[in-house]
Amino acid sequence: MPIQIPKSTITSCSLTVYSDGFALVKDTRPIPQVQKNDWVHFIGVSKRLDKDSVIVEGADVSELVYEYDLMDELRIYERYLGRQLIMKDPYSKADRKYTLLRANGPIVVQDVETNELIINPRGEIRFPEIEGGNHIEPTLVWQVEEQRSEEVCVSYLTGGVSWKADYVISLHGDQFDLSGWLTMKNYSGVTFNDTKLRLISGKLSKAGNETEEKSKELSKNEKSTADAFSDFHTYTFPKQINLEDRQQKQLRLLSSTKSQARMVYEINEQTSNPDIFIEFDNTVENGLGFPLPAGVFKMYRTSPQDGSAEFIGEYRIKHTEAGEKIRLKSGEACDIKVNSKKSGKYKEGGYEYTEYEYTICNTKETPIEAVIRQQIPGHLWTVDESSHKWNKKRDKILLPVHVPVNKEETVKFTIRHDRSARRTIGF
Repeated sequence: MPIQIPKSTITSCSLTVYSDGFALVKDTRPIPQVQKNDWVHFIGVSKRLDKDSVIVEGADVSELVYEYDLMDELRIYERYLGRQLIMKDPYSKADRKYTLLRANGPIVVQDVETNELIINPRGEIRFPEIEGGNHIEPTLVWQVEEQRSEEVCVSYLTGGVSWKADYVISLHGDQFDLSGWLTMKNYSGVTFNDTKLRLISGKLSKAGNETEEKSKELSKNEKSTADAFSDFHTYTFPKQINLEDRQQKQLRLLSSTKSQARMVYEINEQTSNPDIFIEFDNTVENGLGFPLPAGVFKMYRTSPQDGSAEFIGEYRIKHTEAGEKIRLKSGEACDIKVNSKKSGKYKEGGYEYTEYEYTICNTKETPIEAVIRQQIPGHLWTVDESSHKWNKKRDKILLPVHVPVNKEETVKFTIRHDRSARRTIGF
Protein backbone atom coordinates (compact mmCIF):
# COMPACT_ATOMS: atom_id res chain seq x y z
CA MET A 1 0.00 0.00 0.00
CA PRO A 2 1.30 3.49 -0.82
CA ILE A 3 2.09 5.80 2.07
CA GLN A 4 -0.22 8.79 2.13
CA ILE A 5 0.76 12.23 3.42
CA PRO A 6 -2.47 14.26 3.61
CA LYS A 7 -2.65 18.03 3.53
CA SER A 8 -3.96 18.07 7.11
CA THR A 9 -0.49 17.11 8.39
CA ILE A 10 1.24 20.33 7.22
CA THR A 11 3.65 21.65 9.85
CA SER A 12 4.65 24.82 7.98
CA CYS A 13 3.85 26.53 4.70
CA SER A 14 5.25 29.60 2.98
CA LEU A 15 4.00 31.42 -0.08
CA THR A 16 6.17 33.77 -2.11
CA VAL A 17 4.02 35.64 -4.63
CA TYR A 18 5.59 37.40 -7.60
CA SER A 19 4.22 40.46 -9.37
CA ASP A 20 4.05 38.45 -12.63
CA GLY A 21 1.12 36.40 -11.26
CA PHE A 22 2.74 33.19 -10.05
CA ALA A 23 3.94 31.92 -6.70
CA LEU A 24 6.51 29.70 -5.03
CA VAL A 25 4.98 27.26 -2.50
CA LYS A 26 7.06 25.57 0.22
CA ASP A 27 5.01 22.84 1.94
CA THR A 28 6.53 20.94 4.87
CA ARG A 29 4.96 17.79 6.33
CA PRO A 30 6.11 14.85 8.49
CA ILE A 31 6.80 11.59 6.68
CA PRO A 32 6.60 8.16 8.34
CA GLN A 33 9.45 5.68 8.09
CA VAL A 34 9.69 4.45 4.50
CA GLN A 35 11.86 1.91 2.72
CA LYS A 36 13.57 1.99 -0.64
CA ASN A 37 11.11 1.70 -3.56
CA ASP A 38 8.10 2.59 -1.37
CA TRP A 39 5.51 4.82 -3.02
CA VAL A 40 4.45 8.06 -1.32
CA HIS A 41 1.33 10.07 -2.10
CA PHE A 42 1.75 13.77 -1.21
CA ILE A 43 -1.91 14.79 -1.32
CA GLY A 44 -3.31 18.30 -1.85
CA VAL A 45 -1.08 20.41 -4.10
CA SER A 46 -1.97 23.12 -6.60
CA LYS A 47 -4.03 22.30 -9.68
CA ARG A 48 -1.85 24.78 -11.58
CA LEU A 49 1.46 23.35 -10.39
CA ASP A 50 4.41 23.66 -12.77
CA LYS A 51 5.48 20.03 -12.88
CA ASP A 52 9.01 20.93 -14.01
CA SER A 53 9.62 23.04 -10.89
CA VAL A 54 9.08 20.44 -8.13
CA ILE A 55 11.80 19.93 -5.52
CA VAL A 56 11.53 17.30 -2.75
CA GLU A 57 13.81 17.90 0.23
CA GLY A 58 14.15 15.27 2.98
CA ALA A 59 13.92 12.28 0.64
CA ASP A 60 15.76 11.14 -2.45
CA VAL A 61 13.21 10.11 -5.08
CA SER A 62 13.74 7.96 -8.17
CA GLU A 63 10.40 8.66 -9.87
CA LEU A 64 7.95 11.54 -9.58
CA VAL A 65 4.42 11.76 -11.01
CA TYR A 66 1.89 14.59 -10.84
CA GLU A 67 -1.68 13.24 -10.68
CA TYR A 68 -4.46 15.76 -11.31
CA ASP A 69 -8.09 15.87 -12.54
CA LEU A 70 -8.48 12.33 -11.18
CA MET A 71 -12.26 12.58 -10.76
CA ASP A 72 -12.86 13.90 -14.27
CA GLU A 73 -15.12 11.44 -16.12
CA LEU A 74 -12.80 10.94 -19.09
CA ARG A 75 -9.80 10.64 -16.78
CA ILE A 76 -11.52 7.88 -14.80
CA TYR A 77 -12.29 5.94 -17.96
CA GLU A 78 -8.71 6.35 -19.17
CA ARG A 79 -7.33 4.89 -15.94
CA TYR A 80 -9.48 1.77 -16.38
CA LEU A 81 -8.65 1.06 -20.02
CA GLY A 82 -8.02 -2.69 -20.40
CA ARG A 83 -9.39 -3.40 -16.92
CA GLN A 84 -12.54 -5.14 -15.86
CA LEU A 85 -15.63 -3.19 -14.83
CA ILE A 86 -18.83 -4.35 -13.19
CA MET A 87 -22.09 -3.20 -14.71
CA LYS A 88 -25.51 -3.59 -13.10
CA ASP A 89 -28.23 -4.31 -15.68
CA PRO A 90 -30.96 -1.64 -15.37
CA TYR A 91 -33.72 -4.26 -15.77
CA SER A 92 -32.57 -7.51 -14.16
CA LYS A 93 -30.32 -5.73 -11.61
CA ALA A 94 -27.77 -8.49 -12.21
CA ASP A 95 -24.05 -7.74 -12.22
CA ARG A 96 -21.93 -8.60 -15.25
CA LYS A 97 -18.23 -8.16 -15.87
CA TYR A 98 -16.92 -6.23 -18.85
CA THR A 99 -13.48 -5.15 -20.06
CA LEU A 100 -13.18 -1.47 -21.01
CA LEU A 101 -11.72 -1.16 -24.53
CA ARG A 102 -12.40 2.47 -25.42
CA ALA A 103 -12.88 5.52 -23.21
CA ASN A 104 -12.88 8.54 -25.54
CA GLY A 105 -16.06 9.00 -27.59
CA PRO A 106 -18.49 6.07 -27.68
CA ILE A 107 -17.69 3.74 -24.79
CA VAL A 108 -16.73 0.24 -25.99
CA VAL A 109 -16.72 -2.75 -23.61
CA GLN A 110 -16.33 -6.50 -24.08
CA ASP A 111 -18.45 -9.04 -22.18
CA VAL A 112 -16.02 -11.21 -20.19
CA GLU A 113 -18.23 -14.33 -20.53
CA THR A 114 -19.36 -14.08 -24.17
CA ASN A 115 -16.57 -11.88 -25.66
CA GLU A 116 -19.29 -9.78 -27.30
CA LEU A 117 -18.54 -6.11 -27.96
CA ILE A 118 -21.01 -3.52 -26.69
CA ILE A 119 -21.04 0.18 -27.63
CA ASN A 120 -22.32 2.66 -25.06
CA PRO A 121 -23.68 0.05 -22.66
CA ARG A 122 -26.58 0.95 -20.39
CA GLY A 123 -26.47 0.37 -16.68
CA GLU A 124 -24.73 1.41 -13.50
CA ILE A 125 -20.97 1.15 -13.98
CA ARG A 126 -18.84 0.27 -10.96
CA PHE A 127 -15.09 0.80 -11.03
CA PRO A 128 -13.14 -1.58 -8.75
CA GLU A 129 -10.32 -0.06 -6.74
CA ILE A 130 -6.98 -0.24 -8.51
CA GLU A 131 -3.48 -0.34 -7.13
CA GLY A 132 -2.47 3.06 -5.78
CA GLY A 133 -6.04 4.09 -5.08
CA ASN A 134 -7.93 7.09 -6.37
CA HIS A 135 -7.46 10.71 -5.28
CA ILE A 136 -9.93 13.54 -5.20
CA GLU A 137 -7.17 16.16 -4.91
CA PRO A 138 -4.11 16.83 -7.08
CA THR A 139 -1.33 14.64 -5.73
CA LEU A 140 2.41 14.25 -6.12
CA VAL A 141 3.35 10.58 -6.26
CA TRP A 142 6.97 9.55 -5.87
CA GLN A 143 9.05 6.43 -5.35
CA VAL A 144 11.54 6.66 -2.52
CA GLU A 145 15.18 5.98 -3.18
CA GLU A 146 16.35 7.00 0.31
CA GLN A 147 14.73 8.76 3.28
CA ARG A 148 16.89 11.51 4.74
CA SER A 149 14.67 13.21 7.29
CA GLU A 150 11.52 12.83 9.37
CA GLU A 151 10.00 15.69 7.36
CA VAL A 152 9.77 16.45 3.68
CA CYS A 153 9.60 19.94 2.20
CA VAL A 154 8.06 20.09 -1.24
CA SER A 155 8.65 23.28 -3.23
CA TYR A 156 6.99 24.14 -6.52
CA LEU A 157 5.85 27.02 -8.69
CA THR A 158 2.17 27.55 -9.36
CA GLY A 159 0.01 29.89 -11.38
CA GLY A 160 -3.26 31.38 -10.20
CA VAL A 161 -1.92 33.40 -7.24
CA SER A 162 -1.48 37.17 -7.56
CA TRP A 163 -1.26 40.33 -5.49
CA LYS A 164 -1.57 44.08 -5.80
CA ALA A 165 -1.15 46.93 -3.35
CA ASP A 166 -3.46 49.93 -2.99
CA TYR A 167 -3.14 52.98 -0.78
CA VAL A 168 -5.56 55.63 0.45
CA ILE A 169 -4.13 58.95 1.61
CA SER A 170 -6.34 61.61 3.23
CA LEU A 171 -4.88 65.11 3.47
CA HIS A 172 -5.82 67.54 6.25
CA GLY A 173 -3.81 70.69 5.57
CA ASP A 174 -0.14 69.72 5.87
CA GLN A 175 -0.96 66.44 7.67
CA PHE A 176 -2.32 63.19 6.30
CA ASP A 177 -3.63 59.77 7.28
CA LEU A 178 -2.49 56.77 5.25
CA SER A 179 -3.76 53.21 4.95
CA GLY A 180 -2.32 50.51 2.72
CA TRP A 181 -4.14 47.39 1.55
CA LEU A 182 -2.92 44.20 -0.05
CA THR A 183 -5.35 42.41 -2.39
CA MET A 184 -4.62 38.69 -2.75
CA LYS A 185 -6.26 36.45 -5.37
CA ASN A 186 -6.02 32.68 -5.23
CA TYR A 187 -7.21 30.55 -8.15
CA SER A 188 -4.54 27.86 -7.81
CA GLY A 189 -6.89 25.05 -6.72
CA VAL A 190 -5.42 24.72 -3.23
CA THR A 191 -6.12 26.49 0.08
CA PHE A 192 -3.32 28.01 2.16
CA ASN A 193 -3.76 28.00 5.95
CA ASP A 194 -1.42 29.57 8.54
CA THR A 195 0.92 30.51 5.71
CA LYS A 196 3.92 32.81 5.75
CA LEU A 197 3.58 35.39 2.98
CA ARG A 198 6.26 37.21 1.04
CA LEU A 199 5.77 39.50 -1.97
CA ILE A 200 8.32 39.94 -4.73
CA SER A 201 8.20 42.92 -7.09
CA GLY A 202 10.25 42.65 -10.28
CA LYS A 203 10.33 40.56 -13.44
CA LEU A 204 11.99 37.15 -13.59
CA SER A 205 12.92 35.28 -16.74
CA LYS A 206 10.61 32.30 -17.25
CA ALA A 207 11.61 31.07 -20.72
CA GLY A 208 12.79 27.55 -21.55
CA ASN A 209 15.15 25.97 -19.08
CA GLU A 210 15.57 29.26 -17.22
CA THR A 211 12.24 28.58 -15.50
CA GLU A 212 13.43 25.36 -13.93
CA GLU A 213 16.85 26.63 -12.97
CA LYS A 214 15.50 29.86 -11.49
CA SER A 215 12.76 28.08 -9.55
CA LYS A 216 15.29 25.66 -8.06
CA GLU A 217 17.53 28.54 -7.10
CA LEU A 218 14.66 30.41 -5.42
CA SER A 219 13.42 27.29 -3.62
CA LYS A 220 16.81 26.40 -2.18
CA ASN A 221 18.15 29.85 -1.40
CA GLU A 222 15.10 31.82 -0.20
CA LYS A 223 15.88 33.62 3.06
CA SER A 224 13.87 35.82 5.42
CA THR A 225 15.94 38.89 4.58
CA ALA A 226 15.70 41.10 1.53
CA ASP A 227 19.44 40.60 0.81
CA ALA A 228 18.69 37.19 -0.71
CA PHE A 229 16.83 38.97 -3.51
CA SER A 230 19.13 41.93 -4.11
CA ASP A 231 17.86 42.27 -7.71
CA PHE A 232 14.18 42.29 -6.67
CA HIS A 233 12.07 44.24 -4.20
CA THR A 234 10.65 42.21 -1.34
CA TYR A 235 8.01 42.63 1.33
CA THR A 236 7.42 40.11 4.12
CA PHE A 237 3.91 40.21 5.55
CA PRO A 238 4.11 40.56 9.36
CA LYS A 239 1.77 37.68 10.23
CA GLN A 240 0.60 34.35 8.82
CA ILE A 241 -2.44 34.39 6.54
CA ASN A 242 -5.29 32.10 5.47
CA LEU A 243 -6.24 32.18 1.79
CA GLU A 244 -8.99 29.92 0.48
CA ASP A 245 -9.07 28.62 -3.07
CA ARG A 246 -11.14 30.87 -5.38
CA GLN A 247 -10.92 33.67 -2.85
CA GLN A 248 -10.05 37.33 -3.14
CA LYS A 249 -8.99 38.83 0.17
CA GLN A 250 -7.80 42.24 1.33
CA LEU A 251 -5.17 42.43 4.05
CA ARG A 252 -4.07 45.61 5.83
CA LEU A 253 -0.47 46.40 5.01
CA LEU A 254 0.07 49.53 7.07
CA SER A 255 -1.53 52.60 8.57
CA SER A 256 -0.42 55.95 9.93
CA THR A 257 -2.05 59.12 11.23
CA LYS A 258 -0.98 62.76 11.41
CA SER A 259 2.09 62.32 9.23
CA GLN A 260 3.56 65.44 7.61
CA ALA A 261 3.30 66.18 3.88
CA ARG A 262 4.33 69.01 1.57
CA MET A 263 2.38 70.38 -1.38
CA VAL A 264 4.80 71.21 -4.21
CA TYR A 265 3.89 73.01 -7.42
CA GLU A 266 6.32 72.00 -10.13
CA ILE A 267 6.91 74.09 -13.24
CA ASN A 268 8.79 73.41 -16.47
CA GLU A 269 9.01 75.15 -19.84
CA GLN A 270 6.05 73.19 -21.29
CA THR A 271 3.52 73.90 -18.50
CA SER A 272 0.97 76.68 -18.45
CA ASN A 273 -0.33 75.33 -15.10
CA PRO A 274 1.99 73.75 -12.53
CA ASP A 275 1.87 70.04 -11.77
CA ILE A 276 0.74 69.40 -8.19
CA PHE A 277 2.88 66.97 -6.20
CA ILE A 278 2.29 65.68 -2.68
CA GLU A 279 5.60 64.85 -1.05
CA PHE A 280 6.33 63.13 2.23
CA ASP A 281 9.22 61.31 3.87
CA ASN A 282 8.74 57.58 4.41
CA THR A 283 10.54 57.62 7.77
CA VAL A 284 9.88 56.45 11.32
CA GLU A 285 10.09 60.07 12.47
CA ASN A 286 7.16 60.84 10.16
CA GLY A 287 5.07 57.96 11.52
CA LEU A 288 5.95 55.69 8.61
CA GLY A 289 9.22 53.90 7.78
CA PHE A 290 7.65 50.95 5.89
CA PRO A 291 8.73 49.41 2.60
CA LEU A 292 5.90 50.21 0.20
CA PRO A 293 5.19 47.65 -2.55
CA ALA A 294 4.38 49.05 -5.97
CA GLY A 295 0.75 50.12 -6.19
CA VAL A 296 -1.79 52.90 -6.71
CA PHE A 297 -2.37 55.79 -4.30
CA LYS A 298 -5.87 57.24 -4.20
CA MET A 299 -5.69 60.77 -2.83
CA TYR A 300 -8.36 62.67 -0.88
CA ARG A 301 -8.33 66.14 0.64
CA THR A 302 -10.49 67.41 3.50
CA SER A 303 -12.52 70.45 2.50
CA PRO A 304 -11.87 73.35 4.92
CA GLN A 305 -15.49 74.53 4.46
CA ASP A 306 -17.42 71.45 5.63
CA GLY A 307 -14.77 68.84 6.45
CA SER A 308 -15.90 66.47 3.68
CA ALA A 309 -13.39 64.39 1.71
CA GLU A 310 -12.73 65.35 -1.92
CA PHE A 311 -11.04 63.02 -4.39
CA ILE A 312 -8.00 64.78 -5.91
CA GLY A 313 -6.43 62.10 -8.05
CA GLU A 314 -4.55 58.83 -8.08
CA TYR A 315 -0.96 57.94 -8.82
CA ARG A 316 1.02 54.70 -9.24
CA ILE A 317 4.31 54.33 -7.38
CA LYS A 318 7.14 51.88 -7.87
CA HIS A 319 8.40 49.83 -4.94
CA THR A 320 9.79 52.27 -2.36
CA GLU A 321 12.10 51.34 0.48
CA ALA A 322 11.79 52.75 3.98
CA GLY A 323 13.56 56.08 4.34
CA GLU A 324 12.88 57.25 0.79
CA LYS A 325 10.85 60.29 -0.28
CA ILE A 326 7.42 59.67 -1.84
CA ARG A 327 6.19 61.96 -4.65
CA LEU A 328 2.55 61.68 -5.74
CA LYS A 329 1.29 63.64 -8.73
CA SER A 330 -2.24 64.87 -8.03
CA GLY A 331 -2.97 66.90 -11.17
CA GLU A 332 -2.58 70.48 -12.41
CA ALA A 333 -3.22 73.70 -10.51
CA CYS A 334 -5.84 75.63 -12.51
CA ASP A 335 -5.58 78.73 -10.30
CA ILE A 336 -1.85 79.21 -10.95
CA LYS A 337 -0.81 80.52 -14.37
CA VAL A 338 2.69 80.22 -15.84
CA ASN A 339 4.27 81.91 -18.83
CA SER A 340 7.77 80.88 -19.87
CA LYS A 341 10.06 81.92 -22.71
CA LYS A 342 13.62 82.18 -23.90
CA SER A 343 14.15 85.89 -23.63
CA GLY A 344 17.53 86.02 -25.34
CA LYS A 345 20.44 84.09 -26.83
CA TYR A 346 23.93 85.32 -27.73
CA LYS A 347 27.61 84.29 -27.96
CA GLU A 348 30.59 85.89 -26.33
CA GLY A 349 34.12 84.52 -26.56
CA GLY A 350 34.00 80.76 -26.29
CA TYR A 351 30.64 80.79 -24.50
CA GLU A 352 27.02 80.68 -25.54
CA TYR A 353 24.40 82.34 -23.33
CA THR A 354 20.68 81.54 -23.15
CA GLU A 355 18.31 83.73 -21.11
CA TYR A 356 15.10 82.27 -19.63
CA GLU A 357 12.16 84.06 -18.06
CA TYR A 358 9.22 82.62 -16.06
CA THR A 359 6.18 84.59 -14.89
CA ILE A 360 4.06 82.89 -12.20
CA CYS A 361 0.66 84.29 -11.19
CA ASN A 362 -0.99 82.93 -8.03
CA THR A 363 -4.77 83.44 -7.73
CA LYS A 364 -5.18 80.96 -4.89
CA GLU A 365 -6.31 82.06 -1.43
CA THR A 366 -2.99 80.94 0.07
CA PRO A 367 0.65 81.58 -0.84
CA ILE A 368 2.43 78.72 -2.61
CA GLU A 369 5.88 77.21 -2.83
CA ALA A 370 6.73 76.35 -6.42
CA VAL A 371 9.80 74.77 -8.02
CA ILE A 372 10.99 75.47 -11.55
CA ARG A 373 12.53 72.30 -12.96
CA GLN A 374 14.17 73.31 -16.25
CA GLN A 375 16.04 70.75 -18.35
CA ILE A 376 19.26 72.13 -19.88
CA PRO A 377 20.75 70.41 -22.97
CA GLY A 378 24.38 69.37 -22.86
CA HIS A 379 26.71 68.89 -19.89
CA LEU A 380 29.20 71.77 -19.94
CA TRP A 381 26.95 74.48 -18.54
CA THR A 382 26.47 76.61 -15.48
CA VAL A 383 24.21 79.44 -14.32
CA ASP A 384 25.72 82.84 -15.13
CA GLU A 385 23.02 84.98 -13.51
CA SER A 386 19.77 84.24 -11.61
CA SER A 387 17.12 86.27 -9.83
CA HIS A 388 16.52 83.37 -7.39
CA LYS A 389 18.60 80.75 -5.64
CA TRP A 390 19.19 77.65 -7.77
CA ASN A 391 20.49 74.09 -7.61
CA LYS A 392 21.92 71.89 -10.35
CA LYS A 393 20.67 68.29 -10.49
CA ARG A 394 22.29 66.36 -13.33
CA ASP A 395 20.87 67.92 -16.54
CA LYS A 396 18.32 70.14 -14.78
CA ILE A 397 18.29 73.43 -12.90
CA LEU A 398 15.93 73.71 -9.89
CA LEU A 399 14.75 77.10 -8.63
CA PRO A 400 12.44 77.27 -5.56
CA VAL A 401 9.99 80.18 -5.81
CA HIS A 402 7.66 81.65 -3.17
CA VAL A 403 4.55 83.22 -4.72
CA PRO A 404 2.26 85.32 -2.41
CA VAL A 405 -1.53 85.47 -2.73
CA ASN A 406 -2.78 87.36 -5.80
CA LYS A 407 0.74 88.26 -6.80
CA GLU A 408 2.89 87.72 -9.87
CA GLU A 409 6.46 86.52 -9.45
CA THR A 410 9.05 86.78 -12.23
CA VAL A 411 12.07 84.50 -12.35
CA LYS A 412 15.01 85.19 -14.68
CA PHE A 413 18.19 83.20 -15.16
CA THR A 414 20.95 82.89 -17.75
CA ILE A 415 22.63 79.60 -18.71
CA ARG A 416 26.24 79.70 -19.94
CA HIS A 417 27.42 76.87 -22.22
CA ASP A 418 31.16 76.32 -22.64
CA ARG A 419 31.51 75.71 -26.39
CA SER A 420 35.32 76.16 -26.44
CA ALA A 421 35.78 73.02 -24.35
CA ARG A 422 33.96 70.98 -26.97
CA ARG A 423 36.27 72.19 -29.72
CA THR A 424 39.33 71.46 -27.61
CA ILE A 425 38.50 67.79 -27.13
CA GLY A 426 37.73 67.30 -30.81
CA PHE A 427 33.95 67.66 -31.14
